[in-house]
Amino acid sequence: MTTAPATAAEALTGLARTRPAGWLATPMPTDPVDLLPRAHRALAADHPGVNGRLSVISARYTAAVFAVHRPPPEGSLVLKLHADPAAYAGETLAYALLADTAPVARLYAEGEESLSLLLEYLPEPADWSGPRTPAVLAEHVAAVHTASLRLAGEAAEAMSGFTLVSLQSAPAPVWIADPGAYAEVLAAHADAFGPGLVPLGHLDLKPEHLRRRPDGEVVLLDVESVRPDVTGLIDLVTLPAVLRQAGHELSPAQVLGLYLDATAAGGARWTAGSLKSALRAYAAATGLESLHGLDR
Repeated sequence: MTTAPATAAEALTGLARTRPAGWLATPMPTDPVDLLPRAHRALAADHPGVNGRLSVISARYTAAVFAVHRPPPEGSLVLKLHADPAAYAGETLAYALLADTAPVARLYAEGEESLSLLLEYLPEPADWSGPRTPAVLAEHVAAVHTASLRLAGEAAEAMSGFTLVSLQSAPAPVWIADPGAYAEVLAAHADAFGPGLVPLGHLDLKPEHLRRRPDGEVVLLDVESVRPDVTGLIDLVTLPAVLRQAGHELSPAQVLGLYLDATAAGGARWTAGSLKSALRAYAAATGLESLHGLDR
């Protein structure tokens, strides 16, 4: 039996979609000395009235995340600054699509001038030790993958260019290694969901991105990578590795079963056979080296 990779990143070895060197013309500084003044300027420019002590949560060349510490009753917030306008636009779109249909952090405000977002502050990690955790994670992932089935009329109309029927009539994305296999993936999704689905996927799944609200509700963080063309199969492939990182040793068949149950509850009509066939086509389409036993 194929052993699951140690990390979610390793699970996606060989994926054709990679960033070329120097793709980001103006990367974000990573030194807090440079970042904090930038964060203060973003608050002043796009979020007047939001004040508080700032601390750096993470600093990458693509984005920086800060905590805005405010006393009660206001409560603390998260400020996220993007270096790439396309990534900022993609994340705001993802929150617009998922806010009412999937368990993600709340978006409170957007700042176009500073490419910033004000988000719910969730410092409390989720407890991964419980036996229900694998099913909960599968349910949360499936809620994202099926979110477009529950969009209101205006949002559904705005996303009409990214539905399966639209993608099937358009050229394959440039990062696809095998357009014929990609067409098989889209056809399998149309059979499972209907042609009106927007195939959202590409969550940045890792244990630290599952957080707990004070009332106990568990939510997913960091949806900036979600795209309406990669499909949710990329997340299914990472699920065994993420669960293993968190201490849950599930077989590929168990993970597949959890995902089948969760997506069925959200309106999908996958069978084990059709999902495995779609996974094999996805690997061929993207250059993915291994499905880690999910297709067996």
